[in-house]
Amino acid sequence: MDSNPKGNEGEYFVNTIANNIFLEYWCYPSPHDEKGDKKEICDLLITFRDILIIISVKNYDFKENYDRYFNNTIEKALKQIQGAEKKLFGNKEVFIKHPKKGLELFDKTRYSTVFRIIVNLGKGLKFYHPSSYTKSGKHVTIMDGTAWFAITNEMNTIKDLTNYLIAREKLLSNKSVIMLFCSDDEYDKETHEKFTERVAKTQSKNEKHIFISGSELDLLATYINNSNSYPENLTSDNYAGLFYDIDGTWKNFISDPIFLKKKKKDQQSFFIDKFIENEIGYRKELKTLAEKLMSLNRFERRIVSENFFSFYDKYKKGYEKQFARAFTDVSDFGFVFAKYPKELQGETLDNVLMLAIESFTVHTEYLRTDFIVIAYYDDFKGLRYNNFELTSKFTEQEEREIMADAKSLGWFSESFNYRKINEREY
Repeated sequence: MDSNPKGNEGEYFVNTIANNIFLEYWCYPSPHDEKGDKKEICDLLITFRDILIIISVKNYDFKENYDRYFNNTIEKALKQIQGAEKKLFGNKEVFIKHPKKGLELFDKTRYSTVFRIIVNLGKGLKFYHPSSYTKSGKHVTIMDGTAWFAITNEMNTIKDLTNYLIAREKLLSNKSVIMLFCSDDEYDKETHEKFTERVAKTQSKNEKHIFISGSELDLLATYINNSNSYPENLTSDNYAGLFYDIDGTWKNFISDPIFLKKKKKDQQSFFIDKFIENEIGYRKELKTLAEKLMSLNRFERRIVSENFFSFYDKYKKGYEKQFARAFTDVSDFGFVFAKYPKELQGETLDNVLMLAIESFTVHTEYLRTDFIVIAYYDDFKGLRYNNFELTSKFTEQEEREIMADAKSLGWFSESFNYRKINEREY
């Protein structure tokens, strides 16, 4: 990031949004090569499991100078992105520092997916290329600050965002793409001349081209409206050029009652986000649990939260002396919710919770073998939570013993049936 007030303002903007969406545990603002040349690697690095996101932020004074924007601002950002990736995945070890975790070795063998993003905060731009490439041929996503804010607000989990970035990259890669997103009133003579000049340059290249009339947010709304994908006619290679008019798609999308209803239903899903932030935080022993919860998209978090609060409400009163439990499967995980008597503590409680996990495993015929447990007594006191992953199936004898122990506690009566979740996001 440039060492000036505008640079600092841009850094604050992007980091604030990233921390809100991904939680700061996985965000490295302005990481430096701490044991090497001490230089800044990029403006923001986001690491999550096997995913790496490298972000360059540019906060420039545009002043209607498109030549400077394309040939200087963007080229500089592309070089920073390429330099960051080259350093991180080079032959030398790189140590980076997290504001709250201290010094750590960057594990270059861990990442199988890399996203490269340039965020432009400068005002006044009326058209631009929404994607480009480093000199080594790596795809780079380009968007303005308003788009970054809205996209990370809507695609507000790592799974939702990366799925969108993958689809967007597939749509735009190996093509020359230019996006015109100003209003008719803003499209003056000078803009027309600059736009025509830029189009001529892109058409001179021997590659397919897309002209988009609309904004980055219109592009996002198109993706959501098509069940989180882009129409096949857009991603097809059976054309030399395409004009795509999506202007106004975002405005119509956010005013749709279906969208507003979805946003309202999503509110409950933030229980998972707050749970990670408030209960798990920076506890190293619970990092795996946090990552598994963070891997859920917004819809999956909504399902987990709805099922948890349904369980919570059902057993809120009158069950203080009983052990209640429930099971639901979401994504790759089986979630076990339990409310236990306050008197049940220590090893005995651990054994009963494990029996709940094992009996659900057997009863559902190993529907899930990776479990996340949330247990409490009274009104959400004595909170217990952990992750348990079954590495192999039980023997037939072990299965009989598990179910016998479960039924001795009155579990799995004839009326108990596992029900699949059947809910739509919109």
